[in-house]
Amino acid sequence: MKTRSKILIVDDAELNRSLLADILGEKYDILEAENGLQAISQIERNKHDIALVLLDIVMPEVDGFEVLAI
Repeated sequence: MKTRSKILIVDDAELNRSLLADILGEKYDILEAENGLQAISQIERNKHDIALVLLDIVMPEVDGFEVLAI
């Protein structure tokens, strides 16, 4: 059985994450993070499995640009 690609959706708005997960969930395994710190943690845990990161820029704690820099 072929493994599905994983997409990490990073957005502080739950509605945005939910909409994207609904749209993409049939073809991809979805990981979610509501802020940059959670995103970094998800990336560290799944670094070999994530095919794509959909990253919001304006977020609390750590913004999208800081996530990219890390």
